[in-house]
Amino acid sequence: MMPISKPHSSAGGNNTGSSANLVEYLDKENQELDKLALNEKDMEKGQEHLDRKQGFFSHENDHHSKIDVQDTIDQNKRKLGQNDAKFYAPTINFSKKELNHLTQKATNGRKIQNVSEMSKSEFDRYNQSLREYGRSAMNNYAENFNRQEKGLRHGGDLVYFGKIEHQRKYKGTDPEVLNGSAKSGENKLGLQSHIHIIVSRKDKSQRLKLSPVANEKNTKRTIGKNNYTVGFDRKEWITKNERAFDQKFQYQRKEVEKFEVQNTLKNGSPEEKYKIQNRIEKEKAQEMSNNKSLEL
Repeated sequence: MMPISKPHSSAGGNNTGSSANLVEYLDKENQELDKLALNEKDMEKGQEHLDRKQGFFSHENDHHSKIDVQDTIDQNKRKLGQNDAKFYAPTINFSKKELNHLTQKATNGRKIQNVSEMSKSEFDRYNQSLREYGRSAMNNYAENFNRQEKGLRHGGDLVYFGKIEHQRKYKGTDPEVLNGSAKSGENKLGLQSHIHIIVSRKDKSQRLKLSPVANEKNTKRTIGKNNYTVGFDRKEWITKNERAFDQKFQYQRKEVEKFEVQNTLKNGSPEEKYKIQNRIEKEKAQEMSNNKSLEL
Protein backbone atom coordinates (compact mmCIF):
# COMPACT_ATOMS: atom_id res chain seq x y z
CA MET A 1 0.00 0.00 0.00
CA MET A 2 1.11 3.55 -0.65
CA PRO A 3 0.36 5.68 2.43
CA ILE A 4 0.25 9.42 1.77
CA SER A 5 0.36 11.70 4.76
CA LYS A 6 -2.26 14.29 5.55
CA PRO A 7 -1.41 17.45 3.54
CA HIS A 8 -0.47 19.65 6.48
CA SER A 9 2.19 22.31 6.99
CA SER A 10 4.81 19.65 7.89
CA ALA A 11 7.93 19.99 10.02
CA GLY A 12 9.04 23.28 8.52
CA GLY A 13 6.83 25.45 10.69
CA ASN A 14 3.56 27.33 10.43
CA ASN A 15 1.95 27.49 6.98
CA THR A 16 0.26 30.87 7.45
CA GLY A 17 3.51 32.76 6.87
CA SER A 18 6.57 32.35 4.68
CA SER A 19 7.64 28.95 3.34
CA ALA A 20 11.27 29.75 4.24
CA ASN A 21 11.48 27.39 7.23
CA LEU A 22 9.95 24.49 5.34
CA VAL A 23 12.18 25.02 2.29
CA GLU A 24 15.26 25.09 4.51
CA TYR A 25 14.11 21.97 6.36
CA LEU A 26 13.68 20.08 3.09
CA ASP A 27 17.26 20.90 2.11
CA LYS A 28 18.64 19.00 5.12
CA GLU A 29 19.71 15.94 3.11
CA ASN A 30 21.69 18.10 0.66
CA GLN A 31 23.41 19.82 3.58
CA GLU A 32 24.45 16.44 4.98
CA LEU A 33 25.84 15.40 1.59
CA ASP A 34 27.81 18.66 1.42
CA LYS A 35 29.38 17.83 4.80
CA LEU A 36 30.26 14.31 3.69
CA ALA A 37 31.87 15.65 0.52
CA LEU A 38 33.83 18.28 2.47
CA ASN A 39 35.19 15.69 4.90
CA GLU A 40 36.02 13.16 2.18
CA LYS A 41 39.76 12.94 1.41
CA ASP A 42 39.16 11.08 -1.85
CA MET A 43 38.01 13.72 -4.36
CA GLU A 44 36.22 11.14 -6.50
CA LYS A 45 34.20 9.87 -3.54
CA GLY A 46 33.52 13.44 -2.51
CA GLN A 47 32.07 14.13 -5.94
CA GLU A 48 29.87 11.04 -5.61
CA HIS A 49 28.26 12.59 -2.53
CA LEU A 50 27.66 15.84 -4.39
CA ASP A 51 26.17 13.97 -7.37
CA ARG A 52 23.48 12.55 -5.07
CA LYS A 53 22.12 15.95 -4.07
CA GLN A 54 18.54 16.61 -5.15
CA GLY A 55 17.13 19.97 -6.17
CA PHE A 56 13.48 20.93 -6.10
CA PHE A 57 11.39 20.04 -9.16
CA SER A 58 8.18 21.58 -10.52
CA HIS A 59 5.60 20.36 -13.01
CA GLU A 60 7.69 21.70 -15.90
CA ASN A 61 11.32 21.65 -14.70
CA ASP A 62 13.65 19.25 -12.88
CA HIS A 63 15.78 21.77 -11.00
CA HIS A 64 14.84 24.79 -8.89
CA SER A 65 16.89 26.59 -6.25
CA LYS A 66 15.70 27.11 -2.67
CA ILE A 67 15.35 30.84 -3.32
CA ASP A 68 13.21 30.22 -6.40
CA VAL A 69 10.93 27.86 -4.46
CA GLN A 70 10.47 30.19 -1.51
CA ASP A 71 9.89 33.30 -3.61
CA THR A 72 7.39 31.57 -5.92
CA ILE A 73 5.34 30.05 -3.09
CA ASP A 74 5.43 33.19 -0.94
CA GLN A 75 4.32 35.48 -3.77
CA ASN A 76 1.41 33.28 -4.85
CA LYS A 77 -1.01 34.45 -2.16
CA ARG A 78 -3.31 37.10 -3.66
CA LYS A 79 -6.33 37.85 -1.44
CA LEU A 80 -5.24 35.46 1.31
CA GLY A 81 -5.58 36.86 4.82
CA GLN A 82 -2.80 37.08 7.37
CA ASN A 83 -4.02 33.98 9.21
CA ASP A 84 -4.94 31.95 6.11
CA ALA A 85 -2.89 28.90 5.14
CA LYS A 86 -0.51 29.88 2.33
CA PHE A 87 0.70 26.40 1.38
CA TYR A 88 0.37 22.70 2.20
CA ALA A 89 3.00 19.97 2.40
CA PRO A 90 1.85 16.44 1.53
CA THR A 91 4.40 13.64 1.50
CA ILE A 92 4.32 10.81 -1.05
CA ASN A 93 5.60 7.64 0.58
CA PHE A 94 6.25 4.21 -0.88
CA SER A 95 6.15 0.68 0.47
CA LYS A 96 9.29 -1.47 0.54
CA LYS A 97 7.88 -3.59 -2.29
CA GLU A 98 7.20 -0.51 -4.42
CA LEU A 99 10.72 0.84 -3.86
CA ASN A 100 12.25 -2.55 -4.70
CA HIS A 101 10.21 -2.57 -7.91
CA LEU A 102 11.37 0.93 -8.88
CA THR A 103 15.03 0.29 -8.11
CA GLN A 104 15.04 -2.95 -10.09
CA LYS A 105 13.62 -1.07 -13.07
CA ALA A 106 16.39 1.51 -12.76
CA THR A 107 19.12 -1.15 -12.40
CA ASN A 108 17.82 -3.57 -15.05
CA GLY A 109 16.73 -6.11 -12.47
CA ARG A 110 19.58 -5.86 -9.97
CA LYS A 111 18.46 -5.97 -6.36
CA ILE A 112 19.96 -3.36 -4.04
CA GLN A 113 19.67 -2.52 -0.36
CA ASN A 114 20.52 1.19 -0.55
CA VAL A 115 20.61 3.88 -3.24
CA SER A 116 24.36 4.25 -2.60
CA GLU A 117 24.77 0.94 -4.45
CA MET A 118 23.50 2.51 -7.68
CA SER A 119 25.74 3.87 -10.41
CA LYS A 120 25.25 7.52 -11.34
CA SER A 121 23.21 6.61 -14.44
CA GLU A 122 21.02 4.20 -12.45
CA PHE A 123 20.50 6.80 -9.73
CA ASP A 124 19.55 9.41 -12.34
CA ARG A 125 17.00 7.04 -13.92
CA TYR A 126 15.57 6.24 -10.52
CA ASN A 127 15.14 9.91 -9.60
CA GLN A 128 13.58 10.69 -12.97
CA SER A 129 10.98 7.97 -12.34
CA LEU A 130 10.22 9.47 -8.93
CA ARG A 131 9.86 12.97 -10.40
CA GLU A 132 7.56 11.75 -13.15
CA TYR A 133 5.45 9.90 -10.63
CA GLY A 134 5.30 12.97 -8.37
CA ARG A 135 3.93 14.95 -11.31
CA SER A 136 1.29 12.29 -11.93
CA ALA A 137 0.24 12.52 -8.28
CA MET A 138 -0.10 16.29 -8.60
CA ASN A 139 -2.21 15.89 -11.75
CA ASN A 140 -4.52 13.77 -9.60
CA TYR A 141 -4.36 16.40 -6.83
CA ALA A 142 -5.57 19.10 -9.21
CA GLU A 143 -8.31 16.90 -10.72
CA ASN A 144 -9.54 15.92 -7.27
CA PHE A 145 -10.78 19.46 -6.57
CA ASN A 146 -13.30 19.10 -9.44
CA ARG A 147 -12.73 22.69 -10.58
CA GLN A 148 -12.05 21.95 -14.24
CA GLU A 149 -14.62 24.48 -15.35
CA LYS A 150 -12.57 27.14 -13.52
CA GLY A 151 -9.37 26.21 -15.32
CA LEU A 152 -7.90 23.75 -12.81
CA ARG A 153 -7.31 20.75 -15.07
CA HIS A 154 -3.90 19.29 -14.15
CA GLY A 155 -0.76 19.80 -12.10
CA GLY A 156 0.51 22.49 -14.45
CA ASP A 157 -2.32 24.74 -13.20
CA LEU A 158 -0.96 24.51 -9.65
CA VAL A 159 2.02 26.20 -8.05
CA TYR A 160 4.01 23.42 -6.41
CA PHE A 161 7.52 22.04 -5.95
CA GLY A 162 8.67 18.53 -5.10
CA LYS A 163 11.78 17.41 -3.23
CA ILE A 164 13.02 13.81 -3.32
CA GLU A 165 14.73 12.45 -0.22
CA HIS A 166 16.43 9.06 0.04
CA GLN A 167 17.02 8.84 3.79
CA ARG A 168 14.87 8.75 6.89
CA LYS A 169 16.12 9.15 10.43
CA TYR A 170 15.00 7.44 13.60
CA LYS A 171 12.93 9.56 15.98
CA GLY A 172 12.81 9.29 19.74
CA THR A 173 9.34 7.73 19.55
CA ASP A 174 10.33 4.94 17.14
CA PRO A 175 10.19 1.41 18.66
CA GLU A 176 13.81 0.77 17.65
CA VAL A 177 14.93 3.80 19.68
CA LEU A 178 12.73 2.91 22.64
CA ASN A 179 14.09 -0.66 22.79
CA GLY A 180 17.70 0.51 22.39
CA SER A 181 18.45 -1.09 19.00
CA ALA A 182 18.83 2.31 17.31
CA LYS A 183 19.64 5.88 18.29
CA SER A 184 17.52 8.93 17.56
CA GLY A 185 18.98 10.79 14.56
CA GLU A 186 20.56 7.71 12.96
CA ASN A 187 19.69 6.89 9.34
CA LYS A 188 17.24 4.03 8.87
CA LEU A 189 18.53 1.07 6.88
CA GLY A 190 17.24 -0.02 3.50
CA LEU A 191 15.44 1.89 0.78
CA GLN A 192 13.76 4.99 2.23
CA SER A 193 13.00 7.18 -0.81
CA HIS A 194 10.00 9.51 -0.58
CA ILE A 195 8.81 12.80 -2.06
CA HIS A 196 7.98 16.00 -0.18
CA ILE A 197 5.63 18.45 -1.88
CA ILE A 198 5.10 22.17 -1.19
CA VAL A 199 1.92 23.28 -2.92
CA SER A 200 0.46 26.79 -2.82
CA ARG A 201 -3.03 27.39 -1.42
CA LYS A 202 -3.80 29.38 -4.58
CA ASP A 203 -3.71 28.00 -8.10
CA LYS A 204 -1.42 29.50 -10.74
CA SER A 205 -4.05 32.06 -11.81
CA GLN A 206 -4.44 33.06 -8.11
CA ARG A 207 -8.22 33.00 -8.59
CA LEU A 208 -8.90 29.70 -6.80
CA LYS A 209 -8.40 29.01 -3.11
CA LEU A 210 -7.63 25.28 -2.70
CA SER A 211 -7.66 23.37 0.58
CA PRO A 212 -6.87 19.63 0.65
CA VAL A 213 -7.68 19.48 4.37
CA ALA A 214 -11.29 20.63 4.00
CA ASN A 215 -13.88 18.25 5.44
CA GLU A 216 -16.05 18.57 2.34
CA LYS A 217 -15.28 16.08 -0.45
CA ASN A 218 -17.24 17.14 -3.52
CA THR A 219 -19.88 19.66 -2.54
CA LYS A 220 -21.88 21.85 -4.94
CA ARG A 221 -22.49 25.40 -3.80
CA THR A 222 -24.33 28.36 -5.27
CA ILE A 223 -23.74 32.02 -4.47
CA GLY A 224 -25.99 34.33 -6.44
CA LYS A 225 -25.93 33.02 -9.99
CA ASN A 226 -22.58 31.30 -9.63
CA ASN A 227 -22.30 27.53 -9.14
CA TYR A 228 -19.07 26.00 -7.98
CA THR A 229 -17.60 22.88 -6.40
CA VAL A 230 -15.65 22.72 -3.14
CA GLY A 231 -13.90 19.93 -1.29
CA PHE A 232 -11.13 17.38 -1.65
CA ASP A 233 -11.52 13.62 -1.21
CA ARG A 234 -8.22 12.50 0.31
CA LYS A 235 -9.06 8.79 0.01
CA GLU A 236 -9.81 9.23 -3.68
CA TRP A 237 -6.49 10.99 -4.17
CA ILE A 238 -4.61 8.08 -2.60
CA THR A 239 -6.56 5.57 -4.70
CA LYS A 240 -5.87 7.45 -7.94
CA ASN A 241 -2.18 7.69 -7.08
CA GLU A 242 -2.06 3.98 -6.39
CA ARG A 243 -3.59 3.21 -9.80
CA ALA A 244 -1.21 5.65 -11.48
CA PHE A 245 1.77 3.90 -9.91
CA ASP A 246 0.59 0.47 -11.04
CA GLN A 247 -0.07 1.60 -14.60
CA LYS A 248 3.07 3.68 -14.99
CA PHE A 249 5.48 1.09 -13.62
CA GLN A 250 3.60 -2.13 -14.56
CA TYR A 251 3.32 -3.06 -10.90
CA GLN A 252 1.23 -6.15 -10.09
CA ARG A 253 -0.33 -5.06 -6.81
CA LYS A 254 -1.64 -7.78 -4.54
CA GLU A 255 -5.02 -7.42 -2.85
CA VAL A 256 -3.51 -6.95 0.60
CA GLU A 257 -1.41 -4.02 -0.69
CA LYS A 258 -4.37 -2.02 -1.97
CA PHE A 259 -5.42 1.08 -0.04
CA GLU A 260 -9.09 0.17 -0.47
CA VAL A 261 -8.45 -3.23 1.13
CA GLN A 262 -6.38 -1.87 4.04
CA ASN A 263 -8.93 0.86 4.70
CA THR A 264 -11.79 -1.67 4.76
CA LEU A 265 -9.89 -4.02 7.08
CA LYS A 266 -9.38 -1.10 9.46
CA ASN A 267 -12.70 0.74 9.20
CA GLY A 268 -15.19 -1.55 7.42
CA SER A 269 -18.18 -3.44 8.78
CA PRO A 270 -17.79 -7.13 9.78
CA GLU A 271 -19.46 -8.15 6.51
CA GLU A 272 -17.13 -5.94 4.43
CA LYS A 273 -14.08 -7.29 6.26
CA TYR A 274 -15.23 -10.87 5.65
CA LYS A 275 -15.56 -10.25 1.91
CA ILE A 276 -12.11 -8.65 1.78
CA GLN A 277 -10.51 -11.53 3.67
CA ASN A 278 -12.08 -13.95 1.18
CA ARG A 279 -10.56 -11.98 -1.72
CA ILE A 280 -7.14 -12.10 -0.07
CA GLU A 281 -7.35 -15.84 0.62
CA LYS A 282 -8.48 -16.60 -2.94
CA GLU A 283 -5.54 -14.63 -4.33
CA LYS A 284 -3.11 -16.50 -2.04
CA ALA A 285 -4.57 -19.84 -3.11
CA GLN A 286 -4.26 -18.90 -6.78
CA GLU A 287 -0.66 -17.79 -6.26
CA MET A 288 0.21 -21.11 -4.57
CA SER A 289 -1.43 -23.02 -7.40
CA ASN A 290 0.55 -21.06 -9.99
CA ASN A 291 3.81 -21.68 -8.12
CA LYS A 292 3.15 -25.43 -7.99
CA SER A 293 2.45 -25.45 -11.73
CA LEU A 294 5.82 -23.78 -12.38
CA GLU A 295 7.61 -26.41 -10.26
CA LEU A 296 6.21 -29.29 -12.33
